[in-house]
Amino acid sequence: MKAKVSPVRAFAPGVVLFFLFLWSVFRFDDIAMLLAPLAPGKRLFVERTSLAVLAGQHLVLSLGTTIASFALAFPLGVLAASSRSGAWSRLADRAGSFGETFPTVALMALLVPVVGYGASPVWLALTLYGVLPILRGTVTGLHGVPPGTIDSARGMGMTPSQLLRLVRLPLAMPHVLQGLRIGLVVNISAATVGAAVGAGGFGVPIVSGIRSFDTLLILKGSIPVALLALSADSLVRGGEKMMKVESARVRDTTTSFAYETAPHGSDASAT
Repeated sequence: MKAKVSPVRAFAPGVVLFFLFLWSVFRFDDIAMLLAPLAPGKRLFVERTSLAVLAGQHLVLSLGTTIASFALAFPLGVLAASSRSGAWSRLADRAGSFGETFPTVALMALLVPVVGYGASPVWLALTLYGVLPILRGTVTGLHGVPPGTIDSARGMGMTPSQLLRLVRLPLAMPHVLQGLRIGLVVNISAATVGAAVGAGGFGVPIVSGIRSFDTLLILKGSIPVALLALSADSLVRGGEKMMKVESARVRDTTTSFAYETAPHGSDASAT
């Protein structure tokens, strides 16, 4: 069994990065003073929305679309991995891959005439983009459960639903979280494109900075996005480490219980 991972060690880097993200949002003037010799601001645009409001818009957009992606991809991945043939898994993987063949900007532009200008096309596009990594992580994790562990659980008298809930899903969770981490980081980064269709977020200062050739304004949006993506990646990665320990515990417990309850050679000869 793997050594126990301390939650402090697992999540501390992500917490530090998240506080740096908050500092970049609420104290960006300090960063601007440090960067003034290299990137002086031009002040060609009047900032009507504070960086804190843009941060809230970006968080809602990226987290909301990732939750929607998980709500779609996780049950689909469980159903696909539970099918006896691999046809459903291949179909689900191809469907998710098809959604990622379209560039983000092009997909949003196609959705604007259908759902309108604003956050709606961004929600749909990012939800679609976040499905594939979560779907693949779920299917890979469930297919990666050792056959010996499954046989041991069946030998304990578990029903298929108990096997899925108590053994297969706990063992697959590190892969599921890995897919969730990839989808979340992708959505945090891609949400900046939403400013082009009026969705707000950190893309607003980036787009304004590109239009005015204002390096500081570009950094005003890109630095918080980078820190948010890094903190999200680190925090979910910490969850992966915790789940790997839990998965090892479930696997070892199932295997040892099956071994203890199985008839051994000496017992069989005695009977």
